[in-house]
Amino acid sequence: MLLQRLGILTFVIAAAVALLLVPARGYMAQRHEISAHRAELTDLEQQNQELILRRDRLDDPSEIQRIARRDYGLVLEGEESYSILPPASAGLVLPRAWPFGLVQEPLEQATLTP
Repeated sequence: MLLQRLGILTFVIAAAVALLLVPARGYMAQRHEISAHRAELTDLEQQNQELILRRDRLDDPSEIQRIARRDYGLVLEGEESYSILPPASAGLVLPRAWPFGLVQEPLEQATLTP
């Protein structure tokens, strides 16, 4: 009789654990997902604040002028714009044939001298 009751009790406990395990696993997965979404929301809110600050800075005409000068090379009327380009022979590889052999050494000398 005691063995029968122990068997029934074991079965009831095993069934209860099985029935509670699935919802508990789902609950833990939801908690993890909520935590990940909260972290993503915090990151997006920070990016949003940075974009709002950038938008507010772009309302300033001096900021627009600074960006136009820096990124697009625009100048005010009466000003001149200059661009310094790298040497034209940088990375130039000539074939080792007759006419190119005559100009290879002068080109190397020109690129070495500042």
